[in-house]
Amino acid sequence: MKCNKARELMSAAVDGELTSRENQTLTLHLKECSLCREEFEEAKKTKQIIQEKIVRFKAPQSLVNSIMELSLSGCKEPSDPPMID
Repeated sequence: MKCNKARELMSAAVDGELTSRENQTLTLHLKECSLCREEFEEAKKTKQIIQEKIVRFKAPQSLVNSIMELSLSGCKEPSDPPMID
């Protein structure tokens, strides 16, 4: 595997989204390429920092219901007309 391809796979690997074959190929490359290995370790650290710092909020049930209603109805705009001054 070339470094360009390895870099393409790194983000998906950090997120656990690679197929087993892709993961195996990337792992082999990382064993052989210290530059890519360092880059991959930095990507993992960055994701960990983001996960530790992110604040998650639970959406109000009324918002969830409204979104579900719109997605099920296929509407692209709210049913109420916009207010005009």
